[in-house]
Amino acid sequence: MPTTLNPDQIIDLIQNDPEFAINFIIDNNPSAVESNISSLSIALPQNPSNLQLREVIDDLLNDSDNEDAPATINEILDVNYLDAVDGYTGNLSDELQDLGVANGTIIQDANASAGLIVGAIAGILGAVGQVWGGILNNKALALQQQIINDEQEHELDMLEKTKVFGIPQTIVLAIIGFFCVIMIMLFLARKKK
Repeated sequence: MPTTLNPDQIIDLIQNDPEFAINFIIDNNPSAVESNISSLSIALPQNPSNLQLREVIDDLLNDSDNEDAPATINEILDVNYLDAVDGYTGNLSDELQDLGVANGTIIQDANASAGLIVGAIAGILGAVGQVWGGILNNKALALQQQIINDEQEHELDMLEKTKVFGIPQTIVLAIIGFFCVIMIMLFLARKKK
C-alpha cells in the first residue's frame, strides 16, 4: 500500500472502499486473521502471505451457494487493531477511535493493550454483505441473460428445423397453396370451355 496516504485519506478509504478496508484489516493483523481462518477449519498453507489470506476472503465472497459467507467473513475479520505496527495501518488509533465514536460504536477492547477492534470500523461488516450481495446479483443477472440467450437459440433452432430445402415452412406452404389456387382456377377455366 502506498505510504503517501495521510491518516484522513486512510480513514476515508476505510469508510468508503470495502476492498481497502478488508486489506487494511489483513495488513494490520495478519496473524489474527490467519488464526480466525484456521479456527474455521479453512485450509491454509503454512505461513500464508497476506495475499493468500485475502484469497480466502475472495473465495467466500464468490461462493454464492454459501449463505453463511458474509457471517464467516465477518468472523474472520473480527480481529484486534494493532496500533504499534509499521506501514500504513499503524499509528491510527486516535483516528479510528474518533471514527468509532462518530459511528456510535464502542471500539475499545477490554484488553487495553490490544487496542481497537478493527471489525467495528465504520460499517465494514455491512460492506462485506453489500459486496457479497452485489456478487450474487451479478450472478443472477448473468444466469438470467443465459436463459434469454438459450431461449433465443432454441427458437432459432426450431425455425431451422421447420425449413424445407432451406426455405421456411410457412413460405413453402404459401407457395403450395398459391399453386393449388392457380391449378383450381385453370381446371375450372378449362371445364367452362
